[in-house]
Amino acid sequence: MRTEAQIFCLILTTIGLETNNSVGVSPNIMDAVTSRPQAEVRPQPAARRKAPAQRRAEMIEAASAIAVRDGLDKVTAKRVAAAIGVRPGLVDHYFTADQLVAAAFADAASAESDEVFGEAEAIPDAPGQIRHLLATWLRPDHDPLSLLWLDAWQASRHRPALRDEVTAQMAKDIDRLTVIIQGGADRGEFTTAEPAVAAGQIFSLVDGLSVQAAIRGTIEYTYSQALVAVVTETILGVRLLT
Repeated sequence: MRTEAQIFCLILTTIGLETNNSVGVSPNIMDAVTSRPQAEVRPQPAARRKAPAQRRAEMIEAASAIAVRDGLDKVTAKRVAAAIGVRPGLVDHYFTADQLVAAAFADAASAESDEVFGEAEAIPDAPGQIRHLLATWLRPDHDPLSLLWLDAWQASRHRPALRDEVTAQMAKDIDRLTVIIQGGADRGEFTTAEPAVAAGQIFSLVDGLSVQAAIRGTIEYTYSQALVAVVTETILGVRLLT
């Protein structure tokens, strides 16, 4: 005759077998019920995060491209974020609005300056270097950079960080042109006694006329190129036009 304990265990075993242990009966009871196998849970790899310096550089590159293509007034956290696939708040974490515009201008202007001066500095004689610079600065495909400078001069009135970058870039360009003129003067290729003054005068001409030509007003590039070349010849005491 079965005891009450045996009957109770038999009932529990029967229930467990019919429901595949869904009522939570312990598999230890008479070893008759087995637990439902659990699917293996694999940890998902953590999202790859970019280093702050890399993320910052990525934002500046995107902002620079927007500035050259569409103008500095279009450089916003929202547009930069869309360009690199992040939230605008992340861009705001790295830059204020003023800093973002300043960084965009500095990147674009520096890249253009390094390229143009790098090409010129590969030319062996100073007059040839000057010809190359003037030809590059005063041609239609340079319009986006001329207009970028126009944007920067205007916007820098109300953006301190941008004003600092504009001032620094202008000084850097004048210094690089001064070095070329000084080298030419030292070799007797130019007659100017004040290379730094000459560099400032030449940039004043180029900046004013290139912007006017870029906005397609009454001044055409052929006129601008000839005018700048003639005045530069007078400033440096060398024949540039052939």
